[in-house]
Formats: sequence, structure tokens, C-alpha cells
Amino acid sequence: MLDLPEFWKSLPHESELRGKYAQPAEYAAQWFLPLGAVVLGVAALVSGAVAAGVLLLAGGAGIGFWLHRKASAADEARARWTRSLYCRQCPAVFPREDAVTV
Repeated sequence: MLDLPEFWKSLPHESELRGKYAQPAEYAAQWFLPLGAVVLGVAALVSGAVAAGVLLLAGGAGIGFWLHRKASAADEARARWTRSLYCRQCPAVFPREDAVTV
């Protein structure tokens, strides 16, 4: 049994397993779009365009929530990869919590 990150680091650079067992990519959330929508929504509310302001505020909040969930899922996948073990006999990858020692 090997820690998956250590096993991945020990692989040669030309190994095809480096791609198969690589760490999941980090999700770089772009917060400018939802932040811009919220700022425009506030500006629209202040200027008197209530319907447009509410729509922009709701859209900015919804997109911000969606981006946060995607970033959290990517962080969880990276954390799960870090905790994973690799079995050289069967070759399988599984969470450390499911490991059974004999």
C-alpha cells in the first residue's frame, strides 16, 4: 500500500500512469462576473430601475453560489486524492478510510 501522492511522484515523467493518477485540477473561480452583476444591480436599484436591479442581484448571487460550489467540489476532489491509497497488487485506488490491513 502506498500513498497515492507519493506513488504519483515516484513515477517516471514518461509513464502513462502519471496522467491516469494525476491530482485533479484546481478550479480557479472567476469572481469578477458575479461581483460585477451585484455592483450593477445595486447601481440599478439606486437609480430607480428596481426590476433590473433585482434581476442583476439575483443573477450575481446565483452565479456566485454556483462558482462557490464548483470550487468546493474541486477542493474536495483534491483532498480526497491526497488521502487516497494505491494498491500495487490489485492496482486499485481507494480512500484511506476504506483501507483494511491484513
